[in-house]
Parts: sequence; structure tokens; C-alpha cells
Amino acid sequence: MRRLLFLLSIIPLLLSCSPSINKAGFGIATWNMCQFFDSREDGGEFSGWRESDGWNDEKYNERIKKTIMHMASNFKEADVIILEEVESREVLISLLEGGLKKEGYIYYGIASEESGLNVAFISRIKPYSVSLLFLPEARPMLEMDFNIEGERVRVIGVHLRSRLEEENKDIRREELMFLKDEAKDFDGSLIILGDFNIDPLIHKDEMCGSREGETVLPLTGDGSRARDGWLYSPFLDYASPLLDSTYYYDGNWERLDNILLSSSFFDGEGIEYIESRVIKGSDGSDYSGRPIKYDKSTGKGLSDHFALMATFNIQ
Repeated sequence: MRRLLFLLSIIPLLLSCSPSINKAGFGIATWNMCQFFDSREDGGEFSGWRESDGWNDEKYNERIKKTIMHMASNFKEADVIILEEVESREVLISLLEGGLKKEGYIYYGIASEESGLNVAFISRIKPYSVSLLFLPEARPMLEMDFNIEGERVRVIGVHLRSRLEEENKDIRREELMFLKDEAKDFDGSLIILGDFNIDPLIHKDEMCGSREGETVLPLTGDGSRARDGWLYSPFLDYASPLLDSTYYYDGNWERLDNILLSSSFFDGEGIEYIESRVIKGSDGSDYSGRPIKYDKSTGKGLSDHFALMATFNIQ
């Protein structure tokens, strides 16, 4: 089910003040920001993020500043960024007005403002259509269409249900099969990215296996096979392996964040895939290379997830 997204907003900005986009290439990233709440208490906050818990304007503004510095330094190649666990438009506005607007990000939108786990986006490129994709009991997905050097590129931003609750397993499977249908039905350049809450290597049967004889979500590490509904995942590409993971929990690394690509990015024409890489940054990782979750009591850390970026060239 689709519904138009009315939360899409455009920040007024003179084009002469905006950095030019590198027309020789294109970049897209996804980052789970880990419960990024604004400082306004409206009743939907998780425990620990209320004024009575010590969360306030000062701490919020400091977190915004740290995040802007990290993104301005490490996301330079990303023209579109999908974000997860964002509470409200206020967070996006704070990021853009606080410094990311100077980096060219002047468009933003959020799928919902009903929890702290919402999918959102910021972009240097204006989407010409934005809508929401709904499934029962699932978080809304963002669907956007962009015109990039004359090529239509559809982007779907997701934050699938967590693995921490067993009852989410069936919902997550329905989400994956829904995405499979979206990929099969769309004849064009498609990017599906975000926090899938599932590792295509560790949980391959659950993510790519079968359900009553039907494949859940067909994935491949060979771009030449990404057709007829199959999607390319960089984590399955053994010819050019992406060794780094994006999430560390309970002593284990997992590849919960992913960027899935359709076959058009491997056909030798138009926008062509180059590589994917994990974004860490010295301010977001510890001495052993693990992500540092933001600690509101000390102000240290950024998120318990690293970001993932894919880059492309334009033929």
C-alpha cells in the first residue's frame, strides 16, 4: 500500500550558496543513528530521553554538533542519506541548519513521527516523488524517485523489525517478501537500503531462503545476476568482499545495514556501481574498531551502528 508523504520539506536556500554535486559520480548512504530524540518532550520518548531523565536542550545541541562534524567529514560523497531511529523533523532541521545545509543537504523528510525509530532522509538532490510504503505492523518505508543525469533512480529506505523479539520474525519475513515484489515489479534503477535487522551471511536462510517453496528475498554477490527480481548485496560479493560489519552486539559483529542494488547498475551504461564501504570515523569507534554508542551522560560516542555507503560513477 502506498501513501503520499506530506512531511517532505524543502529548506529555502539560494542555489548559488549550495556546493555543486559531483556530476561524474553519485553516492548514497544509510545510517542508524541510535535513538536520536529531539529535546521537546511530547509523550513518545523512550525511557532515558525525558527531561526528568536529564535529557535537555544543552545535551541535545551538543549531540547535534558532534553528529554534524562527523557527517560533514565522513559523508562527503553521499548525495542521499537514509537515516534510521530519528524521532522527528526537528532533528533533521537541527542537522541541516546547524551545518549540513552548507554541505549541500537542503531536502529532507521523515516517514513518521510516532516513535524514535523512524526512517528519514536528507539529500542534496530534490526527489521528484516521495511516498510511503505500508505493511501491517511494520514501520513505514520511504520511497523516493530521483532524476540523476537523466536516469530515474528509485530509492526505498527501510528499518525492518528487530530480531530481539521472536514475534517480529514473521513480520520481518513479510517485509522482505514485500521488498522482493517491489524489486520484481519495478523496471529501472532501484536501491533498497537501511537497517534490515538481519545479516545476509549469518541469517542467510531467513533472509534469502524459501517460504513454502518461494524465495524470501533473492540476493546475489554477482552484479551480472541481479535481474528478474534478484538484488545485489555487497556483503555477498566474494570477488570484492566488504569485510567490515556495521553493528556489534553481545560480542558479535553483524551486517544488519545493507544496500541492495538492481541489475541496471551493472550493465555498463548510465549510473554504474563502484564500491561499498563502512563509515567509521575516529569519533565513532573505539580502539578496537567497534562502534561507540552515544552516551547521554558523558556526551561521548555517536551510534551503535556504523554507516554504510555505496558510490557510483556516471558513464
